[in-house]
Amino acid sequence: MKRFTTLLAILFAFIGNSQIQFAPTSNIEMTIANIFGVQCDGVSNVTGNVFGPWAGRFENGSSIGLNSGLMLSTGTINGANWPSSAFLSEGIGLPGDLDLENPLYNGQAFFIQSYDAVYVQFDFTPTLSDTIRFNYVFASEEYPEYVGSTFTDRFLFLVKHDTLDYVNIARVPGDTIAVEINSINQTTNSSYFVLNQGVPTAGNFAFDGYTVPLEAKFYAQAGVTYTIKLVLGDLGDAVFDSALLLGEQDSYNDVGGSLTVNGNPAEGIIDVFNVIDDTLLVTPIISAPVVGGNYNIDSLETGVYHIRFTPDPIAHPGAYPLYFTDGDTWSTASPIGLPCFLDFANINSTTTPLLNGDGSISGVITIDTSYTKAVTEPFPNALVKLLNVSNETIAFAYTATDGSYSFSNLPAGIYTVLVDAPYIPQLDQHTIPVTGNEQVSGADLEVLTDGIHALNNLNLGIVDEISLTTKVYPNPADNKVSIGVNKICDYTLVSLTGAVVLEGKLNPGLSELDLTKVEAGIYNLQIEGKNHRLIIR
Repeated sequence: MKRFTTLLAILFAFIGNSQIQFAPTSNIEMTIANIFGVQCDGVSNVTGNVFGPWAGRFENGSSIGLNSGLMLSTGTINGANWPSSAFLSEGIGLPGDLDLENPLYNGQAFFIQSYDAVYVQFDFTPTLSDTIRFNYVFASEEYPEYVGSTFTDRFLFLVKHDTLDYVNIARVPGDTIAVEINSINQTTNSSYFVLNQGVPTAGNFAFDGYTVPLEAKFYAQAGVTYTIKLVLGDLGDAVFDSALLLGEQDSYNDVGGSLTVNGNPAEGIIDVFNVIDDTLLVTPIISAPVVGGNYNIDSLETGVYHIRFTPDPIAHPGAYPLYFTDGDTWSTASPIGLPCFLDFANINSTTTPLLNGDGSISGVITIDTSYTKAVTEPFPNALVKLLNVSNETIAFAYTATDGSYSFSNLPAGIYTVLVDAPYIPQLDQHTIPVTGNEQVSGADLEVLTDGIHALNNLNLGIVDEISLTTKVYPNPADNKVSIGVNKICDYTLVSLTGAVVLEGKLNPGLSELDLTKVEAGIYNLQIEGKNHRLIIR
């Protein structure tokens, strides 16, 4: 196998409930705290270089022996749920780390330079004296070809207190050496190693090999402050990604709070969403009624959630759905991290103002619901919010069965439209000026696997543009692939190294692209402004 760099940046994957899932997180502090379970309040001063796409969360990890927790990677974590036949190798441009290069940790007497070192450091002051235990899995694309070489990617779990030197507690069981490619593999300490071929994880865990769950532990005294450093890095060169999956403490937790509308006890529905879900359209994992302004949800597993309150439209006409706390969408709301972040969530919704203008805005919301095509369908019952120039919600609506929505009685002003689809980012939006009695149509948006896009077909006295629709199948493809478009457009097939492999023009209708002379691999099929990740076998 050649050593080269490949970028896999897939934001969503079609996977089942039992399969491991990965997602970046904006709140590393909360994820770190959850690892310590009931002692999470003792975590402070979180620093490091983990505030990027090489760090995040994993969930549904029973196939590798861990439920959920922190993930660090020497590449980006997107793509980790591809099959093991995929290739994860990305130089993310981070420097090395001297602790990783210290020969004391693996018994070697020589220096190996490190690259793309990802680390997080924090203080921990326990409230109870106890042995603190952590379970983790080390995985790598270096397996199995580079066992015994200098490409021995490594993970260290370093602990110290006062002025003492760091001690590494992530060691091979029964030994003192660090966990790395050369210390646990198919020939050395093989009872702790899983070759990711012909096993259940081979279909949705990209790393070619990984360890069984290993335990790191140390005895911590109450009131003593310990400094902890987790560091993972490539050794020998910056390619062939490795990863750490550190499990958080499993527990069941209650979330409750008070809900009001305009300051009065509320009636309505609470929906709880999981930050990582397995479908494009996220559905609530729990829905509960709000009675007399109060609600309580019990037995939520350790994890990260968003809570949305939908007021009863009869009891509270004109009151719009809102996330904890005061977020019009999930992206502007505070997440609920259990058990360590919050166990209550109060929300106060308000009523939208009475509009008395003569303008209107209308459009259609469409969505790709299949992952095997990119032809969109109407998105019914989608929550759409209208914001004014101050980003305040002034109206909301639900789409009809044909995906259409409209806002009327609008005074002159500048508006934007938000589609509330939890965990699907809205990548762009219309800036919609309304003057006098202007009737603005074509405020259309489409929900695709990479996010929500605003279509460039606003009707402000100009001719509507034809919105390009595309269909690409089968994917993966062998000798040919079919491409369907609704207007004349150009296409380009580009390798992940940036080389143009094929290019040409497509006519409306269905066309076949000959792939017999294209090498197997992963490519970007670019059709004007749309990009399809195409796997050629």
